[in-house]
Amino acid sequence: MSASGGVKCRPSRLLAAGLLLATMAGCSEGAQHAPAKAQGAAMMPQSQVVMFGAGSADEGERLYGQECAYCHAGRNTGTIMLGRRMDPAQAELHKRTDLEPDYVKAVVRNGLVNMPPLSRVEVTDEDLDKIAAWLARNGPK
Repeated sequence: MSASGGVKCRPSRLLAAGLLLATMAGCSEGAQHAPAKAQGAAMMPQSQVVMFGAGSADEGERLYGQECAYCHAGRNTGTIMLGRRMDPAQAELHKRTDLEPDYVKAVVRNGLVNMPPLSRVEVTDEDLDKIAAWLARNGPK
């Protein structure tokens, strides 16, 4: 007991109590705030994301795997953010059917919402042309 007659509480117990309450609150609200999951085709497993395009004969696909897939394939930041704003089944960029090369290049160079712009040092114009062409392969002709 403290000199004022109150119960002395150790900081570790306060921290533990706070974490417990935060966890309990998160469990009761988690279903309401969980990001939408893709309908139809399942997202690529993380074990495949790290090797995306590695064995491809298409250089655009290989570059996409090296430069973009860590956010835009599987359940990663880019797919989660896109899945909140559009059809979750189209959140993985390589599955999109509406991309045009000029749009891809504009988004990469200027950024969009949560995606930061990428400089020519990060992705050269030549590499970006190949990535954009590969992403647009299923898009409008």
